[in-house]
Amino acid sequence: MAIIRRKLTRSEEQMMDIFWSSDVPLTTVDIVNMRVIDTWGSGLVHNIVRSLVKKGFLEECGMERYKTQYARKLKATFTKEEYIAKLMVLKFGEKFAFPKMLSAMAKEKKAREKEEMIEELEEIIRQLRELAAKEVAEEQQRSVST
Repeated sequence: MAIIRRKLTRSEEQMMDIFWSSDVPLTTVDIVNMRVIDTWGSGLVHNIVRSLVKKGFLEECGMERYKTQYARKLKATFTKEEYIAKLMVLKFGEKFAFPKMLSAMAKEKKAREKEEMIEELEEIIRQLRELAAKEVAEEQQRSVST
């Protein structure tokens, strides 16, 4: 998983939006052919993708043949929501007031949306409890074996 040291550039964020919105891995050839941004030529697309791979935002997950050459298939290493969460931690530190942020977001929602948000949060809490229990069990297992 990539450690975010700083915010992505505008072009990198636009490129990541393409990968985040895709259900399938993409190649640079796919992106150039999409003509998402008219000013992006093949060279610029390759440079942005290379930068994102180096930073750990994209990972190779296969190859695809185009005529006589091969292109790497790439996918995002984490979701856009995970990126935003990492940015918040980068900007505000580990003591980021997550509950207060959620409360502020909830105030902007309508009643029906709040119910959906509550259901999603309950599921997240359930998953976190399971993960925490698993981590505690693994930690206890390590301490017993040493």
